[in-house]
Amino acid sequence: GLNDVVVHAGTPFTILNVDLFVDGEHATTYSCDGVIISTPVGSTAYCLSAGGPILCKTLRAFVILPISPHTLTNRPVVDSARRVYEMVVERPNAGTSVVVDGRVLGTLLPGDRVRVEQATVTFKLVAAPGHSYYRTLRDKLGWGGRFRPNNGPAG
Repeated sequence: GLNDVVVHAGTPFTILNVDLFVDGEHATTYSCDGVIISTPVGSTAYCLSAGGPILCKTLRAFVILPISPHTLTNRPVVDSARRVYEMVVERPNAGTSVVVDGRVLGTLLPGDRVRVEQATVTFKLVAAPGHSYYRTLRDKLGWGGRFRPNNGPAG
């Protein structure tokens, strides 16, 4: 996928325990509604909406973001894209699924491993003349804009 890989709880929407392995080492277990692993390109999509950071598109990194974690200390982590990440759900819900770039690939069975790693192929992004990365963030996402309260039609 270009943007993100998501393990999502699905119906019956009960909390999941998602084990995260990094380069084969058990890193943590998230109790949450799911986990997003996002690329820099995907960091302005679902990842951002779920509370993750915006990554510069030239970084070789992933965001690992628990969705609605049950523990307040679980926060998004930015780590190297040169590592291999695996998510395992020992007891998935009936509808627990793997979603790549917004498309459901299938449901998870107990013990299935979802592996995420940097692709061996690269691609170039088109840069429009006169537009910069930060201008795009400002124009498309309202980044850095001043708060303007909406006081209704008269305001």
